[in-house]
Amino acid sequence: MGFPLVSYCVAVPKPVIAFCKLLAAVRHAILLVLSAVGLCRAPRSRSVTVDSAPLPEEVKERLPAVEFCWLQAQHHPEQQQQQQGPSSHDVGAACIVCLETLEATDEVRRLGNCAHAFHRGCIDGWIDLGRTTCPLCRARLLPRPRARAGLLARFW
Repeated sequence: MGFPLVSYCVAVPKPVIAFCKLLAAVRHAILLVLSAVGLCRAPRSRSVTVDSAPLPEEVKERLPAVEFCWLQAQHHPEQQQQQQGPSSHDVGAACIVCLETLEATDEVRRLGNCAHAFHRGCIDGWIDLGRTTCPLCRARLLPRPRARAGLLARFW
């Protein structure tokens, strides 16, 4: 059994492609005029999509840096008063990026979806590289924005 010698692809004529591009440009121009008058929102640029990643500065702003002892106190409130060193639950707490132990005075960022904590400098470097997932479990750093409901939501 061999490969067929005939191509089954249908070529679209160039005038049809040019006409479709013209229709898209007219639609875009009409939406711009309507948005200038205030009847609808401005059309999105082609480079921005619904699932576009937020800028690194936005991610850092939404993930505030705190001391690791503050996170420990949140997870173990009964040990907050008596805790001098790391508890038995936190003995293995380490920053997976640099592989160093998280100390009580270290400044860390806790991620929005999975609640994993990393040294602020380590996760900032990770975010600056454009990565949008947790280095440990690959969950998204931030929750997804909620989609707008309605039939016309994808056009406006």
